[in-house]
Amino acid sequence: MIGQNVIARHLVRFLFVIFWAVIIYLFLLLPYTERLFFHDQEYLCIYTWADRVDETVLQNFEKETGIKVYMNYYESNEELLTKLENMPFVDCDIILPSGYIISSMIQSGLLKKMDRAKCHFLDRMYPDFLHSHDSKRDEYTVPLYWDVLGIGYNNQKVKIDDVSLKAVFDQKYLVGHQIGMIDDSRQSIFLAALYLGYSLDSLSKAQLKDLRKLLNEQKQWVGAYSDSQQGYFLASKTFAIVASEREHICKQMLNHDFVSFYLPKEGSLITADHVVISASTKKDELVYKFINYLFEHDVLKYNCEAFCLMPTVKDVFEKLDQKYIGVDDLWPGSEKFKELKVFKNILTHKQINDFWVRLKSV
Repeated sequence: MIGQNVIARHLVRFLFVIFWAVIIYLFLLLPYTERLFFHDQEYLCIYTWADRVDETVLQNFEKETGIKVYMNYYESNEELLTKLENMPFVDCDIILPSGYIISSMIQSGLLKKMDRAKCHFLDRMYPDFLHSHDSKRDEYTVPLYWDVLGIGYNNQKVKIDDVSLKAVFDQKYLVGHQIGMIDDSRQSIFLAALYLGYSLDSLSKAQLKDLRKLLNEQKQWVGAYSDSQQGYFLASKTFAIVASEREHICKQMLNHDFVSFYLPKEGSLITADHVVISASTKKDELVYKFINYLFEHDVLKYNCEAFCLMPTVKDVFEKLDQKYIGVDDLWPGSEKFKELKVFKNILTHKQINDFWVRLKSV
């Protein structure tokens, strides 16, 4: 009898756990089932970073076309990839990921090829962005925005005589200042490899060990690891120096004269946000209507000014005020642009994740 009571209690607990797991799962499914079964209006589901498409732009598109747009945001490319691979019920039509993750998305069968004949803006794009080092990837994507990785600093607290990566890797250079460091394993490896003068085409186990050692030593004066908050750290005077993508610093440069940014003399990483189409969508007509809308001159210029983004379209870039760019003499084809570097996928996602987990856990 006692044994039966124990079994009954465990069975009740098990059923209770199952009940709440089902409730939570159905709750997560609710937004997708609602759109699928209870929404007669034409709509698009878009996955993107925050601060890429302004709400006013979306409202104007919906008003002009009658197409409802649902925006879904993610924090990292890896989070996006995992979600799309493991949640097949996700309603998704258009995605704006970073360039390096696209090959993995293609391999996982998550994307369909881009019909460039339906893209009415290609003749306005800089040639540098129409063709990359990966011709297979080019069949699936068109780049929308681009950016660079560099150093933001408080020009009232620190004097930059040598525009190098010493500002974030040499403690003697800092003179007691803490820094803000990017919370991105791939970009951190890139910066460390540049600083040590290693090739970006391959990294040996010994070199990876050296990179880990350098970044471990750097941890002693890193006040915080972050991505989008780096501009805030400078504006609030929390840190005098940060490693960051340009856009986060440029936003603060608009309002604070003491915030500055430079590209390291060792080199800088060029990054890009691309437009790709989900393999699961059956709304091609709506998809290309929205993609062409994003590349319209006034729409693209509005988004770039709202978020300090740099467009891949020549006529828009040339109309941007310098304050939204934040780096002198930087445009596609310029000498500074030619010095920008691409960090190819020479390491697997697992290698990069393991590297970062090990670094953070020490």
